[in-house]
Amino acid sequence: MKKLRLTAILLAFTLFLAACATADTPATTPAGGTTATEQAGGDTAAPAQTPATDEQIEIRVAWWGSQVRHDRTMEVINMFMAEYPHISVQAEFYDSAGYWTALNTLAVAGDVWDVFQLGSNFPVYRDNILVLNDLIAQGHIDISQTTQDFIDITSDRGDIVGISNGVNAWGIAYDPAIFEAAGAALPHSHWTWDEFETAALLIHDQLGIWGMSQFGNNPSIVLTQYMFQQGIEFWHPEDESQLGFDDPSVMVGFFEMWRNLVQAGAAPDPGEAMLITDIEGDPVVTGDAAMTYVASNQFIALANAADRPLRMVPLPSHGPGSELGSDIVSSQMFSIANNSAHPEAAAAFINFFQNSIAANQVLLGERGVPIMEHVRDTLQEEAEPIIAETYAFISMLGDLGAGMGVIVGNPAQGEVEDFANLLLEQVVFGMITPEQAAQQLFDFALSVI
Repeated sequence: MKKLRLTAILLAFTLFLAACATADTPATTPAGGTTATEQAGGDTAAPAQTPATDEQIEIRVAWWGSQVRHDRTMEVINMFMAEYPHISVQAEFYDSAGYWTALNTLAVAGDVWDVFQLGSNFPVYRDNILVLNDLIAQGHIDISQTTQDFIDITSDRGDIVGISNGVNAWGIAYDPAIFEAAGAALPHSHWTWDEFETAALLIHDQLGIWGMSQFGNNPSIVLTQYMFQQGIEFWHPEDESQLGFDDPSVMVGFFEMWRNLVQAGAAPDPGEAMLITDIEGDPVVTGDAAMTYVASNQFIALANAADRPLRMVPLPSHGPGSELGSDIVSSQMFSIANNSAHPEAAAAFINFFQNSIAANQVLLGERGVPIMEHVRDTLQEEAEPIIAETYAFISMLGDLGAGMGVIVGNPAQGEVEDFANLLLEQVVFGMITPEQAAQQLFDFALSVI
């Protein structure tokens, strides 16, 4: 991912940890530079416009996530309908696997939900997304309380394709008590992949549990971060017909490491990993694993479910000179489908979700640190210890020099990720070597872009 070094924005995250009073009135211009509305072409302080009609309208809104996310989002939807009585919201929520299955079916049919949640894979659905620039300029979505940098992370070549529901960073959540019981060195901000593998193996040997539970439901994402830490992009940042590298050997180490952990019993095999369907069901929750791969916003649900002290650290690195691999990114965004019959009503929902103080006091940053300054300022006084841990993690990354990650994707991304995950399974079960997997993935990616 490309990097933007944003000292002012990272300072804003640090303010979550400071003991200062909540402002009674939102600032006209957010800290961090030019307001996003100024560059998008709208009024800098104009309130969002509501759909100019009394007609009863129904919009469909869909997302994936944990039970905590579902419950909070439904409460906010009810608040929205109370404020906009002419708009009815049909909500659909799924676990991660079910969501993408449903979205893929709707995308092919050209019947995607009016408002739908997307992540870093948004290029796959680019043809289904309505560009928001005009709705923002017309005042239907107020972005005056954020900065252009936050808008850029959900933009595609100047087209605003969504509004981030919060920013986060990926890292490793771990149970310090398990590490101490196994006699393993605690993870730290500059730990390496070798230290990670050593700790996972030792924990399994000493305690008989998994050292590492999973790399999410899409381990190939971690592979691209593993490569990025070596200064290598998987996808070419400017040319969709090219890859960002020409030497498959840069991927071999990742395939080797995961094979070693699974074959030693220090991590679940692919069949066992498939049974982990949500963050509350992660083996770390029950103490059957010491570590797991999570986004900082997921840490809230994980720690609440575990009900014991957990910590977060950045992804391991390749050692001195290595990139972090844990840049601050948009956790997810809400986009509007280009097939929506009611784009202004859909925009009103997104605006409410982003800018309503009352709504965000319910959401509590579960999707990530809010991008609107007046929301952040209000929430900072109310942060519970678990939420404060996520802000501390973001602050740690800022101290380490992390920047804002602008997604570098490709329309073939989904197809390539599926093939990469299949190859990872074949490596784990000894069907092919890590070297063969790396070469096959490289060749396949070239063939489909």
